[in-house]
Amino acid sequence: MLNRWMTTGIIAVAIIILISVTHAQVYAENMTAAKSLSETAALEKLLHTADSMIDRTDRLVIKWQAGGKGNAQEHAMKLALELGLAAPVQMWQNGHQVYRSEGTIGAEISGQSTRVLLNAVDTDDEGYYIIVQLSGGRNLDRYALLTWHGQMAEVMEKLGMKASWNMSVQGMVDETAIDIKPKTDGQLAVMEAKLSRTMKMRAVERYEDEATASISYQAADLPLEIQSGTHRLNMQLAVHQVSGQQAARVTVGFPIITIEY
Repeated sequence: MLNRWMTTGIIAVAIIILISVTHAQVYAENMTAAKSLSETAALEKLLHTADSMIDRTDRLVIKWQAGGKGNAQEHAMKLALELGLAAPVQMWQNGHQVYRSEGTIGAEISGQSTRVLLNAVDTDDEGYYIIVQLSGGRNLDRYALLTWHGQMAEVMEKLGMKASWNMSVQGMVDETAIDIKPKTDGQLAVMEAKLSRTMKMRAVERYEDEATASISYQAADLPLEIQSGTHRLNMQLAVHQVSGQQAARVTVGFPIITIEY
């Protein structure tokens, strides 16, 4: 299910081409709540928070995004060169001209590699919009991810790109470890109670249907935030009951979920 419930208070800045989801949610800017944290330290903090809620991580996605005035192809070429990626290839997607480059970091055989996907598109106001997605699975080499993430921040700054990033982590919850029925709202309550023992958090937005429950929180201790209506959001939790199974899929997003759940 897509995170379609998010309110219109979340600002969209450009043509949304996205990356593996038909309708991606992209926002103009997210602020670092703790400016003293480096991007690498911020990512480490968020990974630790996600690990406390998900028993087995199956998917991790970081999206770096930047935009401004100028030609998308030129900016994509410069960024790809700095990142050691192949020259972007021109293609059409959803009726828009896209410049794309992709590659991997690390050992593909063992499943530890990080996939890198760069997409750039020209916007209607003579500008460009770029998303660089870093993603991996269960055996992802997190040390390599942290290193690459830090390099992304340095490269974006070097090229004069005003960039922001978000992260979504997805996995399964071990229902045998919690003494509740496999109901999505109950599982969210358990995770919320656990997290509230280690940080201050307040639920501000909720969504629920037959198979999914989702809550967005203010949690000032977390390093990313976004404005949604009158609220600042730092984290979104979602639990989806997998059809025909007892298993439940958990997704956590900082500051919101930007992948399909």
